This record gives sequence, structure tokens and C-alpha cells, in this order.
Amino acid sequence: MPHLVQMDRKYSKKGMVLIGAEVQGSAPDAIEKAVDDHKLKFTVTKGVSGPSLSNGIPHMAVFGVDGNLVYHGHPSNPETEKAIKTALKDVKDGGLSDSAESGTDPFARPKYLVNERTWTNADGRKLVAALISLDGEEGKFRFTNGREFDYDISKLSTDDQELIQSKSGSETEEEEEEEEKNKFDF
Repeated sequence: MPHLVQMDRKYSKKGMVLIGAEVQGSAPDAIEKAVDDHKLKFTVTKGVSGPSLSNGIPHMAVFGVDGNLVYHGHPSNPETEKAIKTALKDVKDGGLSDSAESGTDPFARPKYLVNERTWTNADGRKLVAALISLDGEEGKFRFTNGREFDYDISKLSTDDQELIQSKSGSETEEEEEEEEKNKFDF
């Protein structure tokens, strides 16, 4: 466990989130005692769900900022540290590395043109996503899991299109022409 404490101390300030999973069936009070004895500052869960990556203990899985598995193996394997550094490079590229200097919260939710909500298309089908940006009629959306996709906003319901226009400050060509016509109407 000391190697995990050291790893957490070394990389948590850079954006790594370490989560320990107890998988040997220890009693909750034994887990709590281990957390206290080792002065762990990271979360420790009882058990783990999902695909089994290994029967060996200890075992570490490293996930990238996109949530995808980038490495799994023994924590003391030199490849583990390389995988962590690579994953943290993606955090830096995403702007989190500058957050300490700027005084902003590195884990704050990103700012969106329209925050996550339920969108409805003209056929009545619904989905939940945030609108990241708008380029003409093409909206870039992000699902809760981080996956991004482009969608033609003219296929959305009228209410959703109006919301996007109000948030983006963009006007339709007809509105712009009407505004221009009335601008110098003496």
C-alpha cells in the first residue's frame, strides 16, 4: 500500500484521481483501519464492478481523461508510471495544468453554450447532452460520458432551436434582414 500512497501524493496535484478497491472480502472496519493506518487520502471502495482485468493483487487500471482504459497491470511495473504520465499529459492539454496558477477549480464543469439538458428533435426523439459550440447550423454536443457528436440543429424542435438562438446570440438571416431594414427607416 505504501507505493499507492506515494503515487497518490506524487500525481494527485497534477490531476490524477486514485481509487483503491478492496477485493479480498475484508470487513468494513478492517478496511477503515487500513485507511487510517496508512493515512490514505484517496477513496477506497469495497469491491469493484465491471470487467475483470486480472486475478492478481495488487493490480492497477489507468483511465484517460476520456474514460477509456489506457493501461492495466501491477502498480510497481515501470509501464504503470508511463501510462499515468501519458494520461496526465492529456489533462495538461485539456487546460487543467494551469488551473492552480489561475486559481480556478481544475475539476469544475466545463462551460457550455447550453448546459446539459434533454433535447427533442422534430420527430419527437429525445436525448440528453450539452451544447458545446455552434458553427452555422451544425451544433457540437457532448453526452454525459464525454462523447462528442455533431448534429444539424435545424432537425431539432422549434423550442430547442429558439433556445440555441437565444444562448448563442445568433439570429436567423430573416431576423438580420428585418433588423437592417428597420435600422434606417426614416
